[in-house]
Amino acid sequence: MDCDALRDDQWERIRGFVPGGTKGKRGPRTNNRLFLDALLWMARSGGRWRDLPERLGDYRSVKRRYYRWIEMGVLDDMLAVLAREADLEWLMIDSTIVRAHQHAAGARRVKGGRMPRAWAGLGAD
Repeated sequence: MDCDALRDDQWERIRGFVPGGTKGKRGPRTNNRLFLDALLWMARSGGRWRDLPERLGDYRSVKRRYYRWIEMGVLDDMLAVLAREADLEWLMIDSTIVRAHQHAAGARRVKGGRMPRAWAGLGAD
């Protein structure tokens, strides 16, 4: 299974948001699923448009359609709806992303300042 491709259930969930018809005079007009797969590849890899694999289409047409969808607000609408219906399947919070403020650990508030009262008693012993 390609990790950059949408699963069938994911595609069915967002199919109604993509513009364009399903039939043209000579067959399907565009392959929106392939285009979204290309956008996912770009987001995951962080690559340039020129680095887009050929299996995902010509990078120039993908880039052109991406900017056209941005102007039409398609991606904003799609992301707004998906954010409302978020499945927090991959959500994980741990200490690498949640940091405490330095004062939460009992650090001195002012450089060279006094220690907190609880520690002052320990230091006198």
